[in-house]
Amino acid sequence: WMFSMAIWTYPWAKQDQAPCGSPSAAMVKKFADIAKGKCKFGRRNMRNAMVMEMRRQEQLKRGTKVSGKGKQVTVAAQEVPITQRAGHPLVKTKAKPAEWKTIPGKAITVDLARVPWLPDDWGQGVKMTNPISRSTPGQGGTYTVWVAPCGRVFYHRAAMEVFLGRTLSVKDGFNGQRRLAQLQGKRTDEKKFFEILTPAERKRLPKADELHFCIVSARRTETAEGLQGIAQVQALFQSAAVEPTWYVDEPSLEEYKKLGLKAVVGGKLCPARNKCLVDAARLGKACVEVSDDISRWEYYDGAQAKDGSDDAVNAAHAAATCHIITPVAAARFLLAKLRAAQALAPDKSKAPHLAGVYPLGSCSRAFGGPEIQNQHFILGDFFVVDVGSKLRFDEEMTLKEDYDFTAQHIFTHGSVIRCTRMTIAAKHQTNAGGACAIRDKKGLEEQKNIAILMRKWPRGIRNHTKRKNEVMMQWPADGDVMGTARAAAAAEKEASKKVGGGLVKKDGKLKAKLKPLKAKSSKVPVEFKTTARVAKGGNACKLPYISARVAAASGKTVQYLLEEFFFKDGKGAQKKYGPADLRYDIQRGTLRLR
Repeated sequence: WMFSMAIWTYPWAKQDQAPCGSPSAAMVKKFADIAKGKCKFGRRNMRNAMVMEMRRQEQLKRGTKVSGKGKQVTVAAQEVPITQRAGHPLVKTKAKPAEWKTIPGKAITVDLARVPWLPDDWGQGVKMTNPISRSTPGQGGTYTVWVAPCGRVFYHRAAMEVFLGRTLSVKDGFNGQRRLAQLQGKRTDEKKFFEILTPAERKRLPKADELHFCIVSARRTETAEGLQGIAQVQALFQSAAVEPTWYVDEPSLEEYKKLGLKAVVGGKLCPARNKCLVDAARLGKACVEVSDDISRWEYYDGAQAKDGSDDAVNAAHAAATCHIITPVAAARFLLAKLRAAQALAPDKSKAPHLAGVYPLGSCSRAFGGPEIQNQHFILGDFFVVDVGSKLRFDEEMTLKEDYDFTAQHIFTHGSVIRCTRMTIAAKHQTNAGGACAIRDKKGLEEQKNIAILMRKWPRGIRNHTKRKNEVMMQWPADGDVMGTARAAAAAEKEASKKVGGGLVKKDGKLKAKLKPLKAKSSKVPVEFKTTARVAKGGNACKLPYISARVAAASGKTVQYLLEEFFFKDGKGAQKKYGPADLRYDIQRGTLRLR
């Protein structure tokens, strides 16, 4: 069951108003607060209060006193106008919901709930059961009923299907579920949420029309669970006045369009993801990619834990303020952080262009660290790519493509932004359709994609220590994700065993004690910071020995390079790296300081 108390206005609303007449100004404000998610009572709690109050009133008529819910929640439930309840029909009907009655004359109250298969022109209500000879005083119950457009009351789904002459499915109730999801959201006021950003970030907060919102989906219309997920995601966007574009598989295109969605053919997973990026670039907008099974976006605003212990991080998480937000607000928030980080970078192309959320449903453990992480995995279920990045998904991959996309961004742009205080609620591996249709029981497809990741990023991806057919991203601190610097260091170490043509070892026996080549201490010029690190620049050198030198130097500090680093020149002779070499590499654009 799902519940709703938010405002939903109909053109015929006046004909169904409660007998008490027009609501007061205070009541109107209360209804508006409910619509904005400011009501402090949960939806299930409200529905229970309504049902218990019906039962209490009925028992009073029979001379029996029974207890109900608390006064505040009961009043709140009763004050929700029937036109603003989930059980009210979505279209105008012959029978007025305010006058619903059974054949014997039993009054029916419009419900705060709505089953997922109920057609748009049907309503859902609650009625009291009649006492019988075996009834115990104080034990009268309620019954959920469904009312046809003509006013006929039904107690069972099977009887409804006989009446209609067809089988009911979730597709019949799609619009009702979309409306329900749109209205039941309990969300933080956006203005209050954006105050969490720093002044520099708020200055760069984009408008919603500066982003291209894409929902990547496939084969979700085939199941009831999938349709409910589609309705939920679409409603969350519509509540923010945004119409997203659905990128779907070609065989399912018409099914998505029948649901009233703006759908285009995306193809398989990675081609669809790339089409989103290409379309956003063509429009000159940042790209937001969203999975079709997300039900909730949250942001926890609070101080970092004093230490990394479980007690400390759980306490910090519990003390934080939870903001329930729309996907549109979440994307704008992340893009503001991206652009503020880019503004601080001397070269925008070397600043982060990818931002995402914490990959787990709970971020309590993340309170042991900072809010922003720069070299960590970005979950593919929800992320933002800013204008200017030309990176694309590897279409060789069918699963775990988000690991590769993250690695590409860190390698090319130097970092990403993962907001550890923002989370989503997604079904990931349990929802039928999409990537779940690609996975096999033996995990062969998973292993195939893991092998691709290992080949492309040998020092950045490793097997998960606990989960079979899963991986972990752990970007190396020295930035040498390809392992080229390590290989160069190993070659240098091997070469250092040779001194004046004599080998240290012969036939496995030590023949002579050789002195290793020592670097003379070199004073670092004032133009360079000793703690600064170098990274590969945007230009490549045609000379093989320069290319090898650049690869080995990437990720090292200036002090290490000028005091301890050696390389082989064009003739194969070992030379010490000096200030002139560093200046040359920077001026030619093969290296850069960061």
